Amino acid sequence: MALPCNNLNLNLYRVFYTVAKTKSFSESSRTLHISQPAISKHIQNLEYELNTLLFYRTNRGIELTPEAKNLYTYVEKAYNFLMLGEKELQEGKELVKGKVSIGVPTYISVYYLNKYVKEFMKEHPNIVIKMTNRETEVLFDLFYQHTIDLLIIPNYSSYIKNSKDLKTIDLVKDKYCFVYNKNKMENPHVHNLEELSTKSLLLPVKTTEVRKNIEECFSRKGLNPDPIMELENSEMMLNYTKEGMGIGYILESVAKTDPDLEIIELVEELPRETITIIYNETTLTNSSKEFINLVQNIKD
Repeated sequence: MALPCNNLNLNLYRVFYTVAKTKSFSESSRTLHISQPAISKHIQNLEYELNTLLFYRTNRGIELTPEAKNLYTYVEKAYNFLMLGEKELQEGKELVKGKVSIGVPTYISVYYLNKYVKEFMKEHPNIVIKMTNRETEVLFDLFYQHTIDLLIIPNYSSYIKNSKDLKTIDLVKDKYCFVYNKNKMENPHVHNLEELSTKSLLLPVKTTEVRKNIEECFSRKGLNPDPIMELENSEMMLNYTKEGMGIGYILESVAKTDPDLEIIELVEELPRETITIIYNETTLTNSSKEFINLVQNIKD
């Protein structure tokens, strides 16, 4: 028989939320510092109280039942609000302390974010800014786990899920260019896409918007480039280009700040890219809201 709501056991829902996130009793045990048998017992107790099966046990692990998936959407929102309340309690209302957690690829934090961070630190010296530099997919995982408050990133559309509460701010627009390491490669002496298509190109993987956009440029000329490498992210593109592995395709502002890289000037106009701030407006702390306000004021 289900317990009345005023006897709600929040600890059972905490265990349910963690198991649903990790899809593993053993991983949940490590996360919560509770024995695995205790995890199983908590889930059994919640199933008994709700008179509902919550997980399917399969050879591949565990999966939420359809009823549990619906419950999870509410539990996740409740968990997010509790975490937000805890963060804001720690910060205080007057922004005398706090933290802004930002997930950003290394090249963006260096080339696009410095002026905003410097200004924010000048205005709020007691607030800590935590920068996390990872690959795009990892950053989004951390963002959805609420480890990161803000993402500042390009090419984000394929990673977005549950977008109803997500907001975006376009930070800056930059254009792409082809570059090579002038200290490790000879000048390819190319001036257009047709000449470039015969060279050793490093391009993003086909599933990315960046690759689709540059392929459209080649396609309009009746060209179908055959790259020697396809790379998952911008960090890899920059590193392999600097190693002299081939002609890379990166944002112009990044190329201009590296003395080893030479931009190939083409007669064709190449695609542009927007660097975007992504955040969940329902889980922002006061410190993160203040950072976004500062960015908007400087941009305007």
